[in-house]
Formats: sequence, structure tokens, C-alpha cells
Amino acid sequence: MPPHAGWNILPPETIAPKKRLAHVRECSDFAAGVLDRFPAWKAGLDQESPPDVADLIKAIQEHGLDSGLRRFRNREMLRIVWRDLCGLASLADTFQALTMLAEICLQSALEEHQRTLEEKHGMPRGPDGEPQRMFVIGLGKFGGGELNLSSDIDVIFCYPSAGQCDGRRQLSNDQFFTRQARAVIASLSEITDEGFCFRVDTRLRPFGNAGPLTSSLAAMEQYYQREGRDWERYAMIKARPVAGDSAAGDQFIRDICPFVYRRYIDYSSVEALQEMHASVQEDARRKDRLDDIKRGPGGIREIEFLAQCFQILRGGREPGLQTPSLDGALEEITRLGLLDEAAVTEIRNDYAFLRFLENRIQALRDQQTHRVPAGEDRERIAKAMYEESVEALEESLLRTRERVSARFRGIFPARPAQPETGTWTRQWRELRRRGQEIDPEPEEGNGPLEVFIRRLERVALSHRADQRLDRFMPELLSRLDQQNLDESSLNRVFDLVLAICRRSAYLVLLVHHPKALERMLDLFERSEWIADKVIRFPALLDELIDPSLGGHIPSLDELSHSVGRILDTAQGTEAVLEAFNYLKLATELRVAVGQLHMGLDAASAQHALSDLASALLRGVLVTAGGEITRRHGQFGTAADTSDDTLNMAVIGYGTLGAGELGYGSDLDIIFLFEPKQALSDGKRPLAPEQYYARLAQRVLS
Repeated sequence: MPPHAGWNILPPETIAPKKRLAHVRECSDFAAGVLDRFPAWKAGLDQESPPDVADLIKAIQEHGLDSGLRRFRNREMLRIVWRDLCGLASLADTFQALTMLAEICLQSALEEHQRTLEEKHGMPRGPDGEPQRMFVIGLGKFGGGELNLSSDIDVIFCYPSAGQCDGRRQLSNDQFFTRQARAVIASLSEITDEGFCFRVDTRLRPFGNAGPLTSSLAAMEQYYQREGRDWERYAMIKARPVAGDSAAGDQFIRDICPFVYRRYIDYSSVEALQEMHASVQEDARRKDRLDDIKRGPGGIREIEFLAQCFQILRGGREPGLQTPSLDGALEEITRLGLLDEAAVTEIRNDYAFLRFLENRIQALRDQQTHRVPAGEDRERIAKAMYEESVEALEESLLRTRERVSARFRGIFPARPAQPETGTWTRQWRELRRRGQEIDPEPEEGNGPLEVFIRRLERVALSHRADQRLDRFMPELLSRLDQQNLDESSLNRVFDLVLAICRRSAYLVLLVHHPKALERMLDLFERSEWIADKVIRFPALLDELIDPSLGGHIPSLDELSHSVGRILDTAQGTEAVLEAFNYLKLATELRVAVGQLHMGLDAASAQHALSDLASALLRGVLVTAGGEITRRHGQFGTAADTSDDTLNMAVIGYGTLGAGELGYGSDLDIIFLFEPKQALSDGKRPLAPEQYYARLAQRVLS
């Protein structure tokens, strides 16, 4: 289960031991009812005691599956509610206990119904004869390990592969696992005299309620590749294996990762997120949402949306953001500097207040509601929140929601309105209409814009890219008219538009970040070198969003830290080298902007570029060393492949050795090694000369 160190937040007060029973009875009809029915369960409620599967097994043996599940759930829920209301449990404690309870109950129901079905139909097997077991993916607060006291559990039921059962009364794997899933849902969610265990929601599965209840790994992968929609990417941020075949569940998470997290900063998602953003705001403004602390203005959903936007947009490049945990995402957002520490601390405190309040509301009658009740019940909630009065509770809630709303409104700038009858909009439409009439020979008087239109006509654009281009070009033409660039600069600008119009996410970036567009035009006018780099590598447009671009030049220690983070997080040599290349390009851009705009002198720029080369050389040496070590072992007794245990040094000469590297400089280097023994210690040992020659060749390649 995901860690929740950031939610180690306790309620403001702890109820005195002698007052706890009366306090809990006053604040929770649910707890009072359970205590009336099972007075012996009062023993030991103060102690922290995580849900224990052995206790559930005993309850199932004594009372049967469905009854045992409900008795176990009610007893554990009593403990969780008691400790929460008495101020004995942090938010992290409550999250963990509720998530463990759901996982244990789901796993037990899964195993019991698997056993029952196998007795009738045999073991489900894949094409290779291997036994098959269902796995369950948790989503939403279940996937994030952040359940509230009356949460649904959002799940997707899956199995590894198609096949047949091996019993006399054969079923296909699909039939077997569908029956198992239906039985599990009934055991958990049907309401009996003893209540229910957990409500199960399966609507987030492929094709929703219209789709099959269970799907194979292959079917899931095909669905998300072909049919996956933007909102499903958002939902899958919270995906986590919660029960069943853990290896297959982990494989699903690996398979789904490229769908959820794109390698580049994914500004194509901005429009979809803005639509969700607008939907959340519109939903929050409904009159019947004003007392809803989850969906209403300044509610829980807005905080979760804020964090998940950073995850969707930047998770492909920053693997630390690839977590189902809100706490983990906020921690990484802070570490990356996407929000300052003070802002994240405020977000955590506001979220904790809202979640404590949500638990108090739901503890009242074990009902799935997020609405602050009226009348006498509101007074009970105020007491449960340790507030002096209803008015004090309402003031605390109002302050919290105002802070959350203000921050939520700042997630994205409002979508720019594109006037349908604007001058440049009309001109752009006319230019595109007349595109076929432009003289095909640019030497015969056609200017940069006419040449661009002529070249654009040869580019096959999707309908979506075409719409984005039509939204972007009037804004660009308006700015070009104001800046009066020379012909060479205009050609470079239009070259960039041609380079990115089929990757139209970058058009979205420039539309939604006018200052980035302004900075780009200025740099294209002042530096042909920068323009050529950005045209060749449009991902550098991401850097233009940073208002401090060029203001801070990373030191050797900072660059080495970035290289180390890439080595720790990137999967495979190709991903490592791709990340190194981007680090090189982005740092060079920062140095160049520093020279153009921030007064960085030539000597400091040369020193910074030399530090960059040194840090990347170390990273490449470690990467190459790891490959050579896996094939041929190593010399000496060192167990790792860091650059100081490979017994080889890289010596810089010329501008690198002098710390005077330029933007287009070669690296003059030699390799020195010190053999420790006659042969390396791997399965395919090599003599030192061969070993280090291969290592050097790999570094150079």
C-alpha cells in the first residue's frame, strides 16, 4: 500500500479516556449501534491494531463468508471510527487501516469464490497450461490508499490470458472469472441484516457498464491503445494492484504506463484537463453542491485535481510523479519545485481538514455522503471537529474552501477566447483559402508568410491539429505584426510552426502560455543558434514556460544530482541516453538565455558548459560500465558500477580540460585504466586491454 508519511496529522485534541464512550456515542449513531449490539467489542478500542486477516478467517469459519465479512468489517470499522473521533489516529493511520480493511476483505472474497468455482470447473489455465488467477486493480481513493469511512471501492477485474478450465465441466477463462467477479461483488456489497462490507463500483472498466465485467491483459492493452480517452488517463493515475495475482497486476501497471504518462510534457492534455477543470467548477457551483465538501467549491476534488494535473502533464518525464498516492505526488511536486514548500504545506493542511470533516460526517450514520448536515446534526459534527460552535465550524470551513478555490483557479490560465471576427482570424482564414493560388516559386516575390502557406499545404494535418493551428496562427500573426522581425527571423519562426504543427500539443502550449510565445519570438530574433536548436528539438519549448529561464545556471553539483536522478529512475539504456540528451539541450538553452538576457559573461558560460560535459561524461561512463560489467564482470572486489569503481579515468584536454567549452565544441578526451587482475570476473572474462577498450568504445558511441 502506498506510504502516507505526509498525512501524519493528528486532530487538534485528544478526548480524555473517561469521556471517550460518551463522545463517540454522541458523534456516531453507527458506532453507538454497533456497541449496543456487541458491547464486548468495546475492549481494546483505544489501541492501534491494524486489521488482521487471521481474525477475518476466524469470522468466516464461524459465520460463513458473507456474514463473516460483515462482522469483521463492522468490528474493524468501529475501531477506526473510535480512534478517529477520539483524536487517537492520524489521517495516515485512518487511511492505512481503511485501505488494509478493504484489501483483506476483497482478497478473502476472491479466494473463497475461486475455491468454490474450481471445485466445479477445475483450474483456469492459459494457452501454455499455466494456472490463471484473477487480479484486481484499485482506482480512485482505493488505488491511492486514501479511503474515507464510507468509500466505494473502485475496481477493475482482470485475468492474465484467455484459456480453458481443466475440470470436467469446462468453462472458458472469461466465463470463470466473470462468475467469480459477480460473486465477489455480491459478497461485499449486498445489504443484509448485518449491513454490507464494501460497495463495489466497476464503472471505470473498459467501455464502462456496457463492457465485459472482466478482461484479459491483452484485451486491456488493446483497449487503452485504441479506445482510451483522456479522462481514462486521468483515472488511471490512481491504478494499483489491490488483490489477486500480484505479478499480473504489476504487469498491467507497466503496460498502462505509456498510455497514462507520455515521455514529453503532454500539453495535448491541457485542453482535456481544462474541460475537466471547467466541469469540476460548473459542478461545484450548483446550488445543491454548496454544502458538499467533496464536489463543492473549494472541496476535496479540487485539491486532488490540482496534484493530478501535474502528474498527467509531467509524469512521463518525472517518474517520481507516477504514483497513485496524493501524498506521494505532493512530495514529488515539492521536490521538483513545481510548487513551493509553503504552498504544498498549506494544501496538505487544507486537505487534512476536509478529510477529517468528511470522516466525521460519514461516521455519523455510516452513510456515503459528503454534505455538511443541517440542524442538530451540524452541532454534532462541530463537536466532533472540536469546534466551539457551529459558527466556528462554518468559519473554519469557509476559510479553508476559499484558500482551495483560489489555488484551484490558478491551475491553468483561462482558455483564451478566440474572437471569431478578429482581424487576424479573418486574415488567416483568407490566407489558407488562397493557399493554392500562391506562386509556387518563392524566389518570385513571395514573402516568408506566403512561402509558409505554400509549404503548409503539403503537410497532412489531422482535424484536431488543424483546429489547433487555426487557433494559434492569428495570435502569432498579431505578435509578428507588432515585433516587425526581419525576413530571416520570420523564416525561422515559420520553420518551427511547420516542425510542430503535426505535434500540435506544442501549439497548445504556446496558445496557453503567451509569455512563452513572446520569449520564443525574442530568442528567435536574437539567436540563430537557439532557433535552430528549438526547431530541431521542439521539446525545448517546455523550457520557455519557466519565467526564471536563464536566471539560474545549474552548478556542477546540481548537474551531477540531475544525472544521478536519471540513472536512478530511467528504465533502460535508451531512456537514460534520451534523458541525458534532453538535460544537455535544456542546460545549453539556459546558458544561452543567460548570456542574452541575464548578463552572464563568456567565461561563466564556458565554465557552465564544461561542468555540463563533465557531469554527462560521468553519467555515460556509469551507464556504459553497467553494460560491460553485466557482460564481462569487473576488476577488483567492488560490487557496484559507479564511475570511481571502474578503475578507469576520463581525462579532458583542450577547452574541456581548461573549463572553456563552447556551444559547438568537441570533447578532447583520453581514457586511462589501472588493471587489478589478469582477467575480469564475469562469465565472459576479458583481459584489461580488451575490457577497457570496449568500455571506452561504448562511452564514445
